[in-house]
Parts: sequence; C-alpha cells; structure tokens
Amino acid sequence: MILPISPALPGKLAQRLTEPYHLPSFAVTDPSMPVRDAFGNTPRDRFLKGEDLPAGSLDEAVLSSWRRLRDRASTESSRPSAHRSADVLANGLLGSIAATGALILGSIRLILGRDHPVSIVLVDGDLIIHSLAGDRSFVEQLDAVGLREGRSAAEDAVGTNAVDLCLRERRPMVTSGWQHVCPGLMDVKIAAAPLFGLNNALHGAIALVSDASVGTDTLNGLALLCAESTSAQLSAVETSGNLDRMLVEQRAIVDSISDGLLVVDEDGRVRHMNAPAGRILTLNPEQSVGRRFAELLDFEPIIAPIFRTGIGYYDRELIIDSGRRHLHLIDTAIPIKDAQGKVQSVVNTFREFNRAKRIAQQIAGSPVRYTFDDIIGTSDCLRHAIGDARKAAFGTANILLNGPSGSGKEVFAQAIHAHGDRRDAPFIAVNCAALPRELIESELFGYLAGSFTGAQKGGRPGKFEMASGGTIFLDEITEMPLDLQAKLLRVLQEREVTRIGATRPIPIDVRVIAASNRNLKDAIARREFRDDLYYRLHVVSITIPALKDRRSDIPMLATHFLRKYAASAGKPVFTISEAALRAMTTYDWPGNVRELENTLERLVVLSDGTEIQQFDPPGDARTPIPSSTMVPTMKALREHERDVITATLIHVDHNVTKAAEILGIARPTLYSKIRDYGIVLQRAGADKAS
Repeated sequence: MILPISPALPGKLAQRLTEPYHLPSFAVTDPSMPVRDAFGNTPRDRFLKGEDLPAGSLDEAVLSSWRRLRDRASTESSRPSAHRSADVLANGLLGSIAATGALILGSIRLILGRDHPVSIVLVDGDLIIHSLAGDRSFVEQLDAVGLREGRSAAEDAVGTNAVDLCLRERRPMVTSGWQHVCPGLMDVKIAAAPLFGLNNALHGAIALVSDASVGTDTLNGLALLCAESTSAQLSAVETSGNLDRMLVEQRAIVDSISDGLLVVDEDGRVRHMNAPAGRILTLNPEQSVGRRFAELLDFEPIIAPIFRTGIGYYDRELIIDSGRRHLHLIDTAIPIKDAQGKVQSVVNTFREFNRAKRIAQQIAGSPVRYTFDDIIGTSDCLRHAIGDARKAAFGTANILLNGPSGSGKEVFAQAIHAHGDRRDAPFIAVNCAALPRELIESELFGYLAGSFTGAQKGGRPGKFEMASGGTIFLDEITEMPLDLQAKLLRVLQEREVTRIGATRPIPIDVRVIAASNRNLKDAIARREFRDDLYYRLHVVSITIPALKDRRSDIPMLATHFLRKYAASAGKPVFTISEAALRAMTTYDWPGNVRELENTLERLVVLSDGTEIQQFDPPGDARTPIPSSTMVPTMKALREHERDVITATLIHVDHNVTKAAEILGIARPTLYSKIRDYGIVLQRAGADKAS
C-alpha cells in the first residue's frame, strides 16, 4: 500500500512511515468464544441481562461500555446525537486535513479489493464526525444509524463502538459484530486509532469501517498506518500554525515598540521595516519591503560595510545631513550570520536623539533635593531673597545668584527649578571651578567622534544639550576662562550649541542660573569677566545673605542640624545651652551655613551627653591670650585637636574624606595633621580614604 505523505512532514516522521511497523495488540474478541448460545443470545445479550462473562473473554474497555449502557437500563441508544455545522467543522484543525481520508481510501481499496466495501471516518476529540468517505452503499448504511458528517459517534448516540473506546482509552481499538449495541452495526467491523499532535495532544481518531469478513489484523494495521500518517500531518499543520501565529505576534511586538527597526538582507533589500522606522526615515514600510535600501534613501546607508566586515555596533550617535533629511539618531546594527560566519542580514534599530537624550537626562541629571520649604530662616533679608526667587522661578529669564561661599546658592538654584514650570525636566549642575581648563569646553558644549585625542568613541553631548528643556546651574561662573565666556555668550544669545568638530549647530531650550561668590563688577574692572556676558546673565539678580547678616536664623538652623545629625548618629535628640547658642550667634561664620552645619555635626559626633554645653569659636576669633600663658595653652590646644581628629576618624571608620568634611578642613590639611600628630590610620580606613 502506498499512503500519501505530505511533503511538509518532518523528516523523522516521514522516515517512520516508510519503515516496517510492528502492530500493537488490538482489543479483539476471542475467536474461540461461541457467538450465540442455545437460546440465540450473544455474550453481549447475556451481559446486558446481568450475567457475568468469563474473565479475559473480552477487552475490559468493551465490557465497561456495556456496563455503562446496562446501568442506564438501555440496550440501544435512542438519544439525540450532538452535531455541528459544516462551517464549524471546516474551521477547525481537522478541517485542514479533511481531504486526507479520501486520498487514503483509494490505497485501502487496492489492498482489500472491490469485494469488501470500506469507509474511512475522521472524528474530533468530541467524537463529532468531520468526514466520512467510502462506497456509496456502505456510506448510506452508516448514515441510516446516524453516522454522518457533523453528527456524533459517541457511545450515547450509536452504542458501543471502537471510535468512542479508542478516545476513552487513548489507544487503538476494534469492535466487531455483536459487540456493537446498535442493530445497524451488527454486520460491520470498526478499527479505530487515536490521532495525536504536538506534545501528545489528542485531537481525535481515524477509523476504518468494513464488513465483518475483512481480516482483523489487516484492518487493524491499515487503521494504525492511517492514524500515523494523519497524526504526522496534524503535527505539521500545528507547527505551521504555531509559526504563523508567532510571526504575527512578533510583527505586532516589533510594530509596537517606539524604536525604529528594519532588517536588510545581503543584497541590500529591506526585509522588514516597522512603523516607527518608516516615520523616522519618512518612508512607507509596506512599499519599502523588497526594495534596495540604497534606492530608498538619498544618503549612503551606514550599515553597508557590515556585510563586508561582519562587525556591528551599539548605540552609535549618527548625524545625517542630506538633501531631504536631517537625522540625529542613536543607532545600533547587529549582523546575523550563517554557520560559516557569512553575514546574511543586518538588524538595524535606531531612535531619535532627542528621545534618547530625554531618557539620559532623567538618569544623569543632578538630583533636585531642595525646595523653598527646605530653606530655614525667618530673617527679613532671607525672606526677601526667597520672595524674589519664587517670582523668578516662572519664566525663562536668566538668573544670577550672588552670595558668599556656603550661603546656599545651589539650594536656591534647586528650589527655583523645583518651583517653576520646568520642574519635571532635567536639572544639570556644573561647577566651573572644578573643571580642568582643557576639558571645560567639551563638557559644556560636547564634541564629535575623533575631534581630539582621547575623545570618547562616537562623540558625546555637552551639559547644555543634556539640560535642554530644563535648567543648567553654572556655579562659580567667574572661574570660566575668557575665551569660553565668549562662546557661552553666543549660546545664550542664539539658543544653540555647536559641538567641537561640528559645523551644524544644535538648537537648545535651556534656562541658565549662574552663581558667583565674587563681586562681578570688580571682576569686570580687572578684565577677568566679560561685561556683555554679565548683562546677559544679570536679567534677574538675587543676593543671598551671609549668615552673619541674619544672625536671628542661627538658633533655628542649629536646632535643625542637631536633630539631623543626632538621628544619623543614633544618639538622643540634642539640645544646646544658652551660653553655646549665644557664642554661636556672636560668631561671624566666615564659612556661612556650610561651616555651621559641619561644626554642629562635629559637636554631635564628639559629645558624650545630650546637650551641647559649650561652643568655642576657632582660634582666630578668640580673645587674645596673655603671653605668659601662651606656651602651655598652645600645648593644650594641640592635644585637644589631636583628640578631636582621632575621635572623628574612629567615628567614620578612618574615612579621611568624610572626616575632613566633618572637621571642616581640606583633606590634604587633615593628612598633614595626621602625620604631624603621629595618628596611625587603620589599613581598611586608609583604603576607604583613597
């Protein structure tokens, strides 16, 4: 027999069908068992009347079917059968292989001969008949008992039969003659085998129905081979359907992402382009697929060399200027290679630079921690400064903050940003004095790849680009070199920056807040600061008072810092004596609020009680000491200073940087005192300090 094998079948399944097959043991009646007794009763008749049959005389599955029918007190099924419409049957999985039965039937007829009528039946997992083909007279006989397309072959509908049993048992079954309950099936033999798909899922059964004269082994083998062939086709259809569904899902996923994505093959033809890619490149994705990428664009595709080199790239900044397009992108290209390492296609993903910049701004922007509510004090001069800052927060006018070091200029800058309508945009803080002279231009304005030795591969945007849409805070603006002041002036006037090595400017929308602890007019007089830049920055000028000019705020600030550092040190809430507070109020605090904060942190760390009882201003603020007591006093001070430094180092686990901050001195100064006093740093602490 030659069975039709679908060309789409997997190789192993197709090979299986061409190899010799060993038939399993089917459920068949013992041929030596007498069919009827002296009264004309078959074993089925006797069983349904309550008589037990000899053990092993029939397959237990057949006996179970009879038992179910007997328990329902019915020897023949008269229940209405379930059915489905032709449209429903055609749309199911079995509907896609419904023609298989008719193809196989021709081969089966050649084997059995024309003297043996045969039909082939395909049912689904609910026992609904999907197709029924065979000799016309035989099909009409089956139709008379209710076995027709769209109807049920279940036990409840047509009584005991191999089709129902094989699905219940999930194995091949045969029923013949008197084993059937339905009178119309008394002269037929049914061999049925289950149909399994992917992951051993049961989809239905295929059955051969013939007259009782056909050999059982022959009919059994044919049914099993039909099931093997049909199951293989089901698996192939399932696999194809799964692949189609996965392809649809993947296309939906690709089209839903916001990045542009396109796939170009080795011939330079576009295999796929999603909607964002079409929008960014101003192309129609549907019309672009199948065309050469170079024909669609008016510039040389940057991914073309990858097919030759096999080397892709990640997150490369790409600026393209052509007759029809100006593109500023973050681009990634990944080569797809075959087993021999040859590039077959390139997957190219890209996003607009402005969108990537917004994401980077949210990550890289300086954190805004302060608002106007965090500025402590009720003095008139402070309230006046806060009032002006609140008014200036809204709008885009440049702001110049004047005030001595440590007075809180960055706190004011953050509060202005947080209070204005740019609060959700980035806040970028730049300390002009901390940037090396040779790097300040590239840090502020950015550069292209290869602009100078040591430039980052792919280039880099500057602080002004990163702050676009938000606020840039230029602290210690007087420390900016004069030549860069001229470039900054142009940026403020034109609202655009040009990277180092570039010729095309990049528009920006940024608000500038500058700060200085020096008198800018004096700097202008000394030709250290440009007067035109001063007037560009001096749109709104806010003076932040020194701490000595708002002494009434010192008790409030002291209480705040005591609570803050007592909590961080895990100590009880501190109080401060009237004498100590009076000494703090009369001290001029040249370091302003920063010095006050560091001093109070140091007092909390070194205090053993719950009250700060004494505050001794630094030596230069003390009352002069008589010469007769100068030497012993200096010795006592050195011992006291050594003890303070030692205790502070122990408190911060010998972290020199942190200790210097608490003590209010520079780290090199602290290292000098450590050497001078012979203080030994623990190795772990020294590592941390470095």
